Amino acid sequence: MSSLSRRQRKLWQLLSLAGFFSCVAVAIYALSLFLHNSPPPEQRANPVTAAISAAAPVAQFPGKNCGSASGGPTDNPVAAKYGNDYSWTDEIKWDCVYNITDFRKNTDIERFNAARDAAAANGGGVVYFPAGEYNFEDNIYLKNGVVLRGDNPNVADAKSSGYAPRSRLVFPKYEPRLTGNGTPNDTAFKKIFTENPSGDSNIGLVNLDINRAAIWIVGDAEGGKHRNLVVFGVRSNNVAEPDPQVPDVSFQDAWLRYSYRFATNIKLNGMENILVANNRLNDAVTDSYEQPGYKVKTADGKSVLTYGEGNKVPFSYTDHYGIVVNRSKSGGFALAATREVEPALFRRGIVIRDNWIYHTMRSAIHAAGDGLVIEGNQITDNPRKQAWAHPTGLKEPRGAATFENRAIDWSGSNVRIVGNQYQVYRHQIMSSHYLSTDGEGILIQECCGGTLVKGAEVANNQGNSYIGFYKVRDMENVKITGNRLLDNVSNSDLIFVVADTNNAPYGMKNVLIENNQVNGSILVKGTAGGSGNVVRNNRGNNSGAIMVSCHVNVSGNTGFAVPPCQ
Repeated sequence: MSSLSRRQRKLWQLLSLAGFFSCVAVAIYALSLFLHNSPPPEQRANPVTAAISAAAPVAQFPGKNCGSASGGPTDNPVAAKYGNDYSWTDEIKWDCVYNITDFRKNTDIERFNAARDAAAANGGGVVYFPAGEYNFEDNIYLKNGVVLRGDNPNVADAKSSGYAPRSRLVFPKYEPRLTGNGTPNDTAFKKIFTENPSGDSNIGLVNLDINRAAIWIVGDAEGGKHRNLVVFGVRSNNVAEPDPQVPDVSFQDAWLRYSYRFATNIKLNGMENILVANNRLNDAVTDSYEQPGYKVKTADGKSVLTYGEGNKVPFSYTDHYGIVVNRSKSGGFALAATREVEPALFRRGIVIRDNWIYHTMRSAIHAAGDGLVIEGNQITDNPRKQAWAHPTGLKEPRGAATFENRAIDWSGSNVRIVGNQYQVYRHQIMSSHYLSTDGEGILIQECCGGTLVKGAEVANNQGNSYIGFYKVRDMENVKITGNRLLDNVSNSDLIFVVADTNNAPYGMKNVLIENNQVNGSILVKGTAGGSGNVVRNNRGNNSGAIMVSCHVNVSGNTGFAVPPCQ
């Protein structure tokens, strides 16, 4: 060193200092890596997280940590069909996909529960069922933020006869035993629930074939906070429920069962935003069975009839509702309800569209809402129905019996019912010439969850029965336009708009009935008066009349008799 020049010694000192600081930096970096990858002393692993990690490796995506290793489709299927019409569906975590095959358990229900719990623990997501069959021995439950999704079907339109989702959820079949006490009801008749129906939000079912289980997400109609429910692309078959009042063992055999008229394929309620779209209901029912020896009381209750033919009172998997949204409440609803009296009938964001429904009793669609939309649905029925038992299953029917054969039953305000096609038929009562007292096409009435009418558009529908505003009290801002009513299975006028009830006269304002094709009659009646009411440019086939109160303006109609106003 002493032999070096002053300039050389200075350079050597600088190089030594640089090397020293470089070594220090490397040591600090190595220490930080060690600390980062070592658990803190005394810290215990979360058992839930540990169990999830053991069951399925978590997939790593840039900027997030959710889903399982195999994953699945991550797009929003609602947006793929409807664009931004239902932007609230973006709140669902479609990109956090928990593939059920990643969860190593003994049964499908255990795998489902593990996948669902993993999604719920991570703030929600999709439990994905790849194409195949999954068997569940009991009810299953969603959780907050969890959607069940199947593989994308080859045919996307549920109104197509070829619609068949490739991911199939299969529940137990009821195997009837027509002796003794029969087969216990709890061996079948399962449902898909959610764990907290009054609170769970951003939940639903997508692109699934569900056999033998109803979708039943029904919380507190008034106090619940649940919102953002979607049922999209579901095929539903073999849904039923045994009537809790049958058998009446005072005169019926203990093995008898009767299909409960209040069973429903899809039953939902919520505070806001419910979409039921592109579903196919009851197109492949296989489980209905005959019951030879079914017993009913005679209409006068004095004796018992026994039907030897098993097909007279079968256990039916189609004698019930199709889709019910926000029309169920413990204790029922007030007559002609308002928003202040029955807020549950005026929730916003309720849409039922593009569904295909076959049913043979009650209403295919039964719904309420402020801004309710029922659009583009196709409803079919059996034209050769015959009833040998009252809807309760306990006595023989009479001609005055109602089975509530109905296509659409609606209530609410600012409602749009557009572009639906429907067929509905009445029951022949035993071997008589009487038909059941029902057969409505599109109906609102004051009872049974009905509301005052403030804003309604019924347009461009086609069906074989009447459009009825049936004794609804005061109404305003109604448009009935462009409908094609070429047949009539009911005894009613094909367009029936009556404000008066059986107890009092009522009025109407701004009711427009225009450009409808009606092979029958039009009745518009509000004897308490009104203004702005018009019936014009409708076409008939000379089989009916236009009958109105005198405050209704009638013009430009063809093919109708027009008696004096009343």
